[in-house]
Amino acid sequence: MKMEDFSSCCAGTTFANEMAMASPFSSLEHAITVTRDIWYRKLNVRSWLEAISGRSCSNEYLETVNEATVQELHEWGSRYEEKLGYVFVTFVAGRTSEDILAELKMRFNNSHGIELEITSTEKLKYIECAIRELLSKKSIQTTDKGDVSAEYSGEIVVDTLDGVDTDSEDD
Repeated sequence: MKMEDFSSCCAGTTFANEMAMASPFSSLEHAITVTRDIWYRKLNVRSWLEAISGRSCSNEYLETVNEATVQELHEWGSRYEEKLGYVFVTFVAGRTSEDILAELKMRFNNSHGIELEITSTEKLKYIECAIRELLSKKSIQTTDKGDVSAEYSGEIVVDTLDGVDTDSEDD
C-alpha cells in the first residue's frame, strides 16, 4: 500500500510513511498491531501533534445532539484549543453530547503532559477505525478485480526442505 492510502487514516505524514513501509499486512490484527507500535514507539510528540491537529473529529457520531450543548461544546473546545494548542479529541461513537461536554470540562484542567497522553490515545482509536475501513475497502477492491496479493491468496510456497531427508523418527 502507498503512503497516500494511510494519509486518509491519519494526517501525520510520518505515521502514513511508516505504515506504507510496514505494509503489506498478513491480517487486520497485524495491521492494528503495527499501527499501535508505530504510534507509541516510532512517533515523537511533534508527529502526534501533526496528526491531532490535522483533522478535528466531527459531531456526526454523537448519539444525541442538543443544540445548546453543542454550542457549549464549541465554546469549551475553543478554550481548550487556546490553552493547549490543539483540538479536543475524544472517541465519540455512541456517546451523547452531554457526556462529551462533561469529559471536556474535566480534561480542561489536566496538565499538558497528561492531556497529550489522553488525546493521543483517543486519536489512535479514530486511526484504528480508519485503518479497518481502509483495509476493508482494499480487500473488496482486490477481490472484485481478481487481483489478490500473494499474502491473501493462499498461494502455495515452495517447500525449502525438498530433497532433504526428513525421517520422522526422533534422533
